Order: sequence, then C-alpha cells, then structure tokens
Amino acid sequence: MPPNRPSRLSRAFVLFAFAIVLAVIPPARAERVEPPLELLYAPGNLLVAGKVLEVDERGGRIVFGRKAVLGKGQAPEQVDVRASAAALARVKPGADYIFGYSLARADARDPLRTVADPRGAMLLASIGLDPALFEDSPLARAILKAGRSEHGRESRRFFELLMQGLASGDAALQYLAAGEIALEPEIGERLRDARARAAVEKVARDPQAPANVRASLIQSAALRPADLGDWWRPAALDVVTTTPPGGYSGHSPASTELILLALEELDQHAVPVPPDALSRWVRSPSPPVAERASLMLRKLSASSERDAIRDALAEPGLPDQTRKFLNDHLRRLDVMDAKLKARKGGAD
Repeated sequence: MPPNRPSRLSRAFVLFAFAIVLAVIPPARAERVEPPLELLYAPGNLLVAGKVLEVDERGGRIVFGRKAVLGKGQAPEQVDVRASAAALARVKPGADYIFGYSLARADARDPLRTVADPRGAMLLASIGLDPALFEDSPLARAILKAGRSEHGRESRRFFELLMQGLASGDAALQYLAAGEIALEPEIGERLRDARARAAVEKVARDPQAPANVRASLIQSAALRPADLGDWWRPAALDVVTTTPPGGYSGHSPASTELILLALEELDQHAVPVPPDALSRWVRSPSPPVAERASLMLRKLSASSERDAIRDALAEPGLPDQTRKFLNDHLRRLDVMDAKLKARKGGAD
C-alpha cells in the first residue's frame, strides 16, 4: 500500500483491493483467490439455470424455479437463495437467469475450512462475480460451458468468448471477463496480442462501462503491464481528470471505488496528476476520495492542500459529509503543524 493510506476507504473497495492483492501474493504468504469460472465449478458450489419465481426484497431472498443444473451436484426444484440489495434490484420476476450459489460458509474457527451455513443458500460473490447472476443468454451459456474445465479455460475458444463478453455491454459478463483477466494466469499470455490489449483498453477507458469492470482492468494492467500493456497510466489519468464528481448519467455511473483505485495507482507509481484535478476531488461527495486527493496535494506542498480544503469549505453546496471530513482534517493539520513548530522551538 502507499505510505499515506486513506483511513475511510469504503468496505467494497477494501474487499476489492484486498482480493486483487491476494491474487498476486505468492501462495506461501496468502490463500489463493480462485478465478470466477473456477469458483463457479468448485466442489460444493452449484451453477443452475432457472426462472425467477419470487423476489423478497425485505427478506433479501430470491426464489428460482430450477430449469437445469449446469455444473455438478443436484439442486431442488425451487432454489431459495440469499442475495445482496444490488442483485435483488437486478432480477425481474419471470425472467430466466443462470446463477451460482453455495450452501457453505467459512468456518469462524478456521477460515481455510467451510461449514454448512444455517442461514441457507447464498449467491456466490467474488472478483468477477458481483454476484454470480447472469441473464440466461446464448453468450453467457457459451462462456460458462467453455470454462467448465481447466482444459476448456486454457483454450483459444474460451479466450475469444471471454473477449466477446467483455465487449458485450452485459455488465455481469463484462465483470466476469475482468475477473478472469485479473486472476487467471493463462489469460495473461493471450493478452499479449495487440488486438486483445486494444479491446481491454477500450473497455477500461469507456465512461459508460461498469465502474467495477474499469477498476479491475486498470488495476490488472498496473500490476501486469507485460501482459496487458502500459496504457493504464493515461487511462487512470482520464478517470481522475474527466469524470464528473457526481459520476456519469447512464447505465453505469462512475463510482467511488473507481476514482479511489485510479488515485491510488497514480499515487503509488508516482504519476503526476494536475493539481486542479486533485483540488476538484477534494470537493468529492465521498470523504475517502476527498482524503486521498488531499494527501496527494500535500505531496506537492502543504499550502496546496490547505488552499484546496479552504476553497472547498467556502462553497455553499459542499456535501455535508465532505464538509465535516474537511473541517476535521483541517484541525488535524493544525495540530500536526503546532507539534512540528513546538519541536523546532525545542531544538532551538
């Protein structure tokens, strides 16, 4: 992590960043994070095609009528799964989906083991699966079928289908492809092709692409430029310098996680960011983004940080949560400066 770590990163971003970090840490140091296709077909998990019979938003559950089991195992005629609010908002009663779920959870006494979850089935969620819920389309079926085995996931056909998914405009398939790119080493070798790199870069730079897809692709390129190319720097700069603070209108507005990721990578790799762009993000509706931008301005000069904060506080329309954070942050700076002056005075 960079030296100035934001203290208020959103939980979603922390989980995302941590999972990506785990993916590149040697096995001796951390448990491996499975690529999404491998996770979908892992023992104990089920992949099922079914029709939505009921959406219980209050209870956080979806009931599917089973049509077919696409992986191993057996599923009941009606599958009742717990789901996130985002998943509940996505599904439509009567529509057909393919979904992956598990009946197990990590053992609190030993995280490397799993035990039966007394709360029942839960949609799988991981890098590339947000959650494991896909519209039942021919492309989704083709990708899932081609990626069923290790041999299949190493095939040229699987890679080509994955690139189709990435360019499809289907948010779930795009994130699935981004997850495979992030976590599957075999994919890296195929991405050294110029056309494949260009396809990945196009999605990473697309303001209307899902924010989690763009973040995953940019971070993957920053971690593995030999595989994906060195386009991530201008792509991350575009995110920081052109994204409206309120995000884009459209099906996939830019999110806090994407902005934070772009700022983090640029900071970590010492890529210069225009001061006016950083000052703009000091006004962000998200305190974690405002904090990261403030810390990056401090590296330019203490006065740059203070000036940007004061300018932001002078704006009557500044979001309340950002105003509170900046006032607190300014007080912390005052305390730090007072301590530094006292030390210098004692030294004299």
